[in-house]
Amino acid sequence: MRCCFIIAVVFMLAFNSYGYSDESYKVQFRISKSYCLLNFMETLRTNGYFGPTLFAYYKKSKFNDDEKVKDIVTQYNKLKIRYSYEFVGYPKYRYMAKGRSTRDLLYILSAKSKTLDEFEQITIGIIPYHQHQGLFRTFEAIEPIYDELVWNEYFDVAEQRLHELEEYAAKVNLSDKLKTVSDFFNSSWPGDMPLIYSFCIVPGEKIRLIPPPQGNVVFSGLLTEKVDDHIYIGRVVHEFAHRAFSEQSLAIHQEIDRWLMESESPGRYLVNLMLNEALGGAIGHKINEELTGPHEFTYGQSFMKDFDEAIYPLVVSYMEDGKTIDKVFIDQILKIFEESFPNALCEYHYLLQTYYLLTDVEDHRKLPSLIMKNIARPMMYELGAPIMNDENMDKLMAYDFAKLLVITKDNESTIGYLKDKIAELKKLEDLDLGSDFVLSFHDEDGKAYIIMNLHSIETFEMALEKLKTQKMIASDSPLMHLD
Repeated sequence: MRCCFIIAVVFMLAFNSYGYSDESYKVQFRISKSYCLLNFMETLRTNGYFGPTLFAYYKKSKFNDDEKVKDIVTQYNKLKIRYSYEFVGYPKYRYMAKGRSTRDLLYILSAKSKTLDEFEQITIGIIPYHQHQGLFRTFEAIEPIYDELVWNEYFDVAEQRLHELEEYAAKVNLSDKLKTVSDFFNSSWPGDMPLIYSFCIVPGEKIRLIPPPQGNVVFSGLLTEKVDDHIYIGRVVHEFAHRAFSEQSLAIHQEIDRWLMESESPGRYLVNLMLNEALGGAIGHKINEELTGPHEFTYGQSFMKDFDEAIYPLVVSYMEDGKTIDKVFIDQILKIFEESFPNALCEYHYLLQTYYLLTDVEDHRKLPSLIMKNIARPMMYELGAPIMNDENMDKLMAYDFAKLLVITKDNESTIGYLKDKIAELKKLEDLDLGSDFVLSFHDEDGKAYIIMNLHSIETFEMALEKLKTQKMIASDSPLMHLD
């Protein structure tokens, strides 16, 4: 069926929406003032994590170190706007399908609100009222500053960029591409529900997509400097792939999980964890190649980039043949993983892509950045403290990936406690607990442990350097001395 493109333009100062559709799949491009303000506050709160380019622009402005802005950010930091909840029955690693929070709802509704007043009214009841009122008083306080810094100067440019994107999306039949993705996942995504691509205005030429898509909304920065339109379209399809995957029926989620977990492949846990993101990356790359021709994989996380590239031919063949994910596909994915990463369960570079860190270090939140600096940028990690706590140990033991323990005090009693929990430790006799060392081994289920016995956190980087030099767990020599 030929696509019939419908252009709808709504001229409002705080909310512009452009879109097209065929009878099944629709896309709307929007700039919402409410989302822009929410993203701006998150950018300031996180010192640029939610928008590094926007934050760099702010830091160069006259508002940098402005006491009023600092006070507004302080008040925003005091607010609790995130309360988590979960849809039951979904498999363990289907985070985007089952995990939800009230902050997600605020993001979704910010993109759909025409004015800040409307945003305030339709979000009443999502979080406690005193927090809700504090949130919107914060928005009202920051709005004049945001207007002067970004909105007033760049809105017309951003509006023109929306028009260009809408025209390009129609030209390349974006809705057909979305339908192909949905069919590949056998998704329950309703074809008549619009996919909203919500932009915040970002002066500059670099882009970062945070937060992940929620509901029927994909979030992004809209750069004021000219960027090739195909980059945005590739991101639309990439992010829609995550939504289409998440919106498979519960039965399909459970079936895919069963195919993975009943496999004897040692990589089944990692593949299960990586599957959503890896498929999204491969699909986004396919769309970019359709639009611009062959090019290198550019995913920021190296392990995921390599996995995307490895499964790419399989994903392309399934999509071009009009096939949906089946057991044969999952079996092939597992085989590709084993062939591409034969040492994934032994090499520290791979093990520390996904880990649970349990430690007695008080300022333990700084440790992941040191791991990133010395070993690898992780896909996911979890933190726990202290070590000698049965609840924390239960979480560690139940974790399916690398288990990293960093001991810096009460070494003898801590190791004694761990010997009662970790059977493999009992086999290691005559450990000199007065020295600094690293123990690395696999338990009987093949789960990796890295135990650092240190007497000062200052030696933590030295231990990481030792791991980097050693490269992988040596089953015949689990003990590494640091001196």
